[in-house]
Amino acid sequence: MPVDRRGLALRPVFREPRVAVVPADHRLAGKQSVGIADLAAERLLQNPDAVPEWRDLPERNGAEGAGPPPAFRTVEEKLEHVATSGGVLVLPLSTAVYYTHADVAHVPIDDIGPNEVCLAWSAGRSSPLMSEFADIAAALHQGPAVMP
Repeated sequence: MPVDRRGLALRPVFREPRVAVVPADHRLAGKQSVGIADLAAERLLQNPDAVPEWRDLPERNGAEGAGPPPAFRTVEEKLEHVATSGGVLVLPLSTAVYYTHADVAHVPIDDIGPNEVCLAWSAGRSSPLMSEFADIAAALHQGPAVMP
């Protein structure tokens, strides 16, 4: 999530905290946690619609570095850009933990909602198999996806 829900049936599977990924020598690296307002002066290296809490900060109006984020094909490219050129990413905790990079750090963000992963299928399709699959997937992922 987020995704355009029109025409889709959704089944939540799991939720997990989101973290800010910053250069290892950044002023916020090593903090126990940050608030979204702490990131207001930073260049967001992803589509702002993926982090509407950041996009909607009043402090962002007229901020330097605003504009479209750079285009990246992989998480590794994003992390390399953070390490070498700065900027910030907001990622699910599991992604930040899985894709390690020695020159970046991740910090929990206290005041934004968790990342939500859902199964999605066309709302016009009704099959007991889809419902059963969604139930099984949700049952397998009960509880946090990643232990902090």
